[in-house]
Amino acid sequence: MLKLTLRTVNANKIRLALTTFAVVLGVSFVVSSLVLGDGLRSSFGSLSEEIVGGTDLVIEPSSEFGTPQPLEENLETTVEGIDGVANAVGFVENDNIQPVTADGTPLTTFGPPLIGMSWVDDPALSSFTIVEGRAPASGYEFALDQDAARDNGFEVGSTYGIVTPNGEVDMELVGISRFGESNSTLGAILSQYPMETAQELFNRTGQYDSILVSYESGADPTAVQAAVSSVLPAQTEAIDQAQLLDNAKADFNEGINIFNNILLGFAGVALFVSIFIIANTFAIVLGQRTKELALLRAIGASPKQVRRSTMTEAFIVGVVASGLGILGGLGLNYGLRAMFDALGASLPDSPLILAPRTLIVAVVVGVGVTMVSALGPARKAAKVAPIAAMQDSVDAPKASDLRRNLTGAAVMAAGVLLGAFGLFGQIEGSGARIAILGSGSVLTFVGLAFASPAVAAPVISALGLPVRVLGTAGSLSTQNAGRNPRRTASTAASLMVGLALVTTALVVGESIKQSISETLASEVKADYISAPEVPINPMLLEDLEASGHFDAIAPYRYDQIRIGDDVDGVIGTDLEATDDLFDLGLAAGALTAGSDVVAIHEDEATEHGYVVGDSIPVTFPSGTTESMTVSAIFTSSTIMDESYLINMSDWDSRFGEVVNWWAAVSVADGTSIDVADATLAELAQRYPQAPFENQTDFRETIQGQIDSLLVAINAMLVLAIIIALVGIANTLALSVFERTREIGLLRAVGMSRRQTRRMIRWEAAQVALFGSILGIGLGLIFGWGVVTALPESFVSTLAFPVSRIAILVVVCGLAGLLAAAFPARRASKLDVLDAISHA
Repeated sequence: MLKLTLRTVNANKIRLALTTFAVVLGVSFVVSSLVLGDGLRSSFGSLSEEIVGGTDLVIEPSSEFGTPQPLEENLETTVEGIDGVANAVGFVENDNIQPVTADGTPLTTFGPPLIGMSWVDDPALSSFTIVEGRAPASGYEFALDQDAARDNGFEVGSTYGIVTPNGEVDMELVGISRFGESNSTLGAILSQYPMETAQELFNRTGQYDSILVSYESGADPTAVQAAVSSVLPAQTEAIDQAQLLDNAKADFNEGINIFNNILLGFAGVALFVSIFIIANTFAIVLGQRTKELALLRAIGASPKQVRRSTMTEAFIVGVVASGLGILGGLGLNYGLRAMFDALGASLPDSPLILAPRTLIVAVVVGVGVTMVSALGPARKAAKVAPIAAMQDSVDAPKASDLRRNLTGAAVMAAGVLLGAFGLFGQIEGSGARIAILGSGSVLTFVGLAFASPAVAAPVISALGLPVRVLGTAGSLSTQNAGRNPRRTASTAASLMVGLALVTTALVVGESIKQSISETLASEVKADYISAPEVPINPMLLEDLEASGHFDAIAPYRYDQIRIGDDVDGVIGTDLEATDDLFDLGLAAGALTAGSDVVAIHEDEATEHGYVVGDSIPVTFPSGTTESMTVSAIFTSSTIMDESYLINMSDWDSRFGEVVNWWAAVSVADGTSIDVADATLAELAQRYPQAPFENQTDFRETIQGQIDSLLVAINAMLVLAIIIALVGIANTLALSVFERTREIGLLRAVGMSRRQTRRMIRWEAAQVALFGSILGIGLGLIFGWGVVTALPESFVSTLAFPVSRIAILVVVCGLAGLLAAAFPARRASKLDVLDAISHA
C-alpha cells in the first residue's frame, strides 16, 4: 500500500500542486511572522543592552499610577556622597524633540521616538561617543546621532531649529554622536544637549528624570544599592543593571508580542482558508479515483488501509508544503517589510533568524492542517462499497444532505451564540474575549460551509441569469456550477472567509467615520482643532490669545488620578472655555473656572453617588490627597474620553508631566473666518508642527487615518483571498479533468474553443460571486455585531459602505474570471478525439 500511495502521489502531482501551493502560502505567513518577530526581539534586545551600557544603578521616580513627579536636583549630590559610588549624574530626556532640517522641515518618524536628552560626559554612564566635532557643553548647542545627521543633511557648525515643548529654538550642531558600537537606533532620532539647556527646554529646571550611578571598583553592589535606597525620598526607587536590562527587554517585547500575534492571527485566517481548499481537492481527487479504490477493496484492501493510504498522501503533501513554506516565509519576511514601508510604517532593520521553534511550528502547522483537511475525504473514500464504486454509483443518499444541513445549522447557531457572548458578555481579559470571538467565528464559518450547499443551486441559478443571454456557453456554465452543490459551496467557502473579514472591517470603519461626522456636527462648537503627533507649543496658544481673533482657547492634557480604590483618567483643560467649545451634555452644574473643582462623567457620578457640590478626596500621582468640589456632571464621553476634568490651574502643581496634546479654539465675535484663517496660516509658519484645522478638514484627517488602517488590515487579508482564488482555479482544473469526455463531446457537436473558455470562465465567476454573497452577507452581520458591542462613545452609528461593497462584488467576479484562465485554456486545447475516448 505504501508503494501504491507513493506512485499515486507521483501520478497526481499536477493535481496536488495547487493544493500544496495553498498550504505553502499559509505556512509562509506563519514562518515570516515568527522570523520577523524573532529578528525584532534580537534587535531590541541588543538595543536594551546598549541603553543600559555600563550603568550600575539608575534612580527613578515611581508612582502607583499616572506620571510620577521628577527627582529634585539636590538628590544627585546626596547619592554621590555614598560609599562605593564612583559617580552619580543627573539625566533628563523627552520623547518629542524634533530637529529641523536646513529647509525648515521637522524630522518625523512613524513609530520610533524622537528622543532629546542631556549629554553625559562620563563614558561609564553613557552609550554615546562623539565621532565628529565635540560634545555639547553649554548654551544652545546640540549633538545628533550619525544616521539622522547623514540621512537629513545636518552638518557640524550649522544652526538648526529644535522643536521642544517650549517652542522652536535655534541651536548650533557641534557634534555627531554614535549610539553604542554601530548606532543601532532602530529608526529613533537621538539628539543630545547640555544639561542646563535640556532642563530648560524639557520643563525640568532644577529637576531630573533619573540619576545614573556607577560603582567604585571592588564595591559590593548589593550593599551600595541598599545604601542608596536608604537615602531616597518616597516614591523613588533604585534599579540595578540586571533589572534595568530585564525591564527594557520586557517593555520592548510587550509591543513586539502584540505585533507578532496580530500577524499570526492573519496567518491563522490564511491557514483556515487553506483547510477548505485542501478538503475540497482531496474530495475531488478521491472521487475521480473511485474505480481504483474499489479495485483495491475488491482485491483485499481494508477500509482502514484505504483511509491510511489517503492520509499518507496528505502527510506527503504536508511535508512538501512545509519545506516550501519555510523557504517562502523567508522571502515573505521581506515582502511584509516592503508592505509596511509602503504604508508609511517602516520596521527597523533586524537579523534574519530561523529558530528551531520556527521550523518545528512550520512542519506541525503544514502537516497538521493538511492531514486534518483530508480526514473527511479519507473517511468517505474508505466507506465506498467496492461494487458501487466500480459502477460509479457513489451518490450520497438524500438523508446525508439533510443531516449535513442540520449539522451545519447547529454548528452555525453555536458559533453565533458564542460570538454574541464574546461581544456582549462579561468577560475578564482581552485575551479571553478574543479567543471566544475567534472560536465563535470559526464555528460560524464551518457551520455556514456545511449548510451552504442547500442554497448553492438556487443562488447559482439566479446568478446565472445574466450570462444565459450569452448563449450555450453561458447556460452550460450555470448548469456546471450548480450541478454539484457541495463542491461549489466548499470552493466558495474559502473565499467567504476572507471576504467576511474584509466586509467586517469595512462596516466598522465606515461606522466609526460616520459617528465622527455626527459627533463633530452635534457636539463640537469649536471652529478649529489641532491634534498633532507632538505636543502643542504653549507659545502658540499665547500667540492665539494675543491675536485677539479667538475668544475661547483650550488645551488638553492627560494623566491619572485615584478616587477611593479606582484609578481613572483625568483631563486638564480650561473648563469655562471647554463649555464654549464643546457640548458635553451637562446633566447638572456648570463648567466653571476656579481652583479645586472637578467635572465628573455621569456614569462615575452615579456609581459613587456624587452630586454637584460634593467634596471628594482625590489622590494624585505624587501621592498627595486633596479635596475637590464637584462643579458639573456631564454625559458625553465622545470628545472628552476620560471620566474627570479639572482646570489647568490645578494641574502644574499636582502632575509630573505638563504636555498639551491637543487644543481647540473658536473665532471671536466680529472676526471673520477669512481673518481667522489668515491668522492661523501665519502662525502655522512659526509653529508648523501643530496646524489648526476647521471641522471639515479635521474630519477628513481622521477619516484618512481610519482608511489607512483599513488598507493595512485588508492588505493582510489579501493573502487569504489569494489562497481562495487558488482554490477556485484548483477546483476548476480538477473539474476539467473530470469532465474531459463531456468537453470533448461538446467540442464534437460544434462548441468552439472560445465558447469552451467562456463556459469555464463564467462558471468560475459564478462560484466566486456565490462566495462573495456568503462572505459579504456574513461580514455585514459580523460588522453589525461589532459596532453594536463597541462603546457608544467610540462608535454611535451603524453605517454600511455600499459603494465599496459593490466594488468588492465586482472585483470578486473579475477575480473569478482571472482564476479560471489556466483551466479554461487547458479545456479549450483538449484534443477532441482523445477527450471523447477518455475513460
